[in-house]
Amino acid sequence: MNTTSKSATPVTADSESARIPGICFVCEYNEGRSVHLELAVRDRLRRRGLQSDLCSAGFTQGQRIHDFRRGFLREHSIPEAEIVGHRPTIFGAAHAGADLILVAELPMVERLLRKHPELRGRVMTIRGFAQGRNPDNDLDAAQAHIEDAAGHGMEEKVPLYNELEALADLIAERLAR
Repeated sequence: MNTTSKSATPVTADSESARIPGICFVCEYNEGRSVHLELAVRDRLRRRGLQSDLCSAGFTQGQRIHDFRRGFLREHSIPEAEIVGHRPTIFGAAHAGADLILVAELPMVERLLRKHPELRGRVMTIRGFAQGRNPDNDLDAAQAHIEDAAGHGMEEKVPLYNELEALADLIAERLAR
């Protein structure tokens, strides 16, 4: 993770340096929404010829990416080695070095800031960032919420995964500008 700039302002690739800001995606267990977005956004940036410093983490130790999601990611061209190579981790100092931390739900912003107040101005919701917002004008809780696929039946998971894919498109587009 880049630890030089901690301002929330540079959220797109600068035309002179073409540096994509380091981003950490965060959800509860780091086995669903956060890792899905990490892998999908990285893939989209890679296809554009852009290097990225992306990671993901959770508040609680997860186990692994579940088999159904693994299959979905493979079908969406995510390299198998990246999928099976993911190890869920708990958010810590290394993750806090990201330029921007994007969380799955608005209450997670305050939850993270209680533990890491130095992150103020660098934490916001995934959906808010995808919609062009910044940490100072994020979405409200209802607008920002990204439903967790855990506990849903297989037929309900695919639309939730597709929603993450659409968010990955928007995030990669914003970062590539």
